[in-house]
Amino acid sequence: MVRQLAESGSKATLKHVCASEKLAKQQATSGARLEYSGHGDEETMRTDTFTFEGGHLVKIQMLYTTPSAPVEGYHPKSFDELLAGLQEAYGQPSKSYSEPVFNVYGVKFEAHRALWMSEHDVITLIEQPGYQTGENGGTQLIAETIAEYNRAAKAANPLR
Repeated sequence: MVRQLAESGSKATLKHVCASEKLAKQQATSGARLEYSGHGDEETMRTDTFTFEGGHLVKIQMLYTTPSAPVEGYHPKSFDELLAGLQEAYGQPSKSYSEPVFNVYGVKFEAHRALWMSEHDVITLIEQPGYQTGENGGTQLIAETIAEYNRAAKAANPLR
């Protein structure tokens, strides 16, 4: 990315990106909780978010967007492709299920979920349908520590 900015000739933008990256590194290593948006992967239409706490990486979120129509030069990953890769690497999920979701027009979809849980880590795969009605859908892949997973579950349901 820095090379692309340097080639574009924008010194102000290059300085801003470098300063921003340096600040993020300082915050991540200082122990503060920090969510950092990475560069992702343009070809697979993936965006990345990294969460640091206490100077350690505790969560990685990867969002694979599925466009409503094919786009030349882009090869987004589907839920099924990601599921197959995760099953090959980690075996069958600890839990998998579908749940109904509704878009803004009230159209119902079945969204698939899969979860691999180990003693220290959790991997969650979440389908976000939408392409059937011309909206962008996608799949979210989350890899996190068990402590971060439990923290998020408690935040989602404070009565636990």
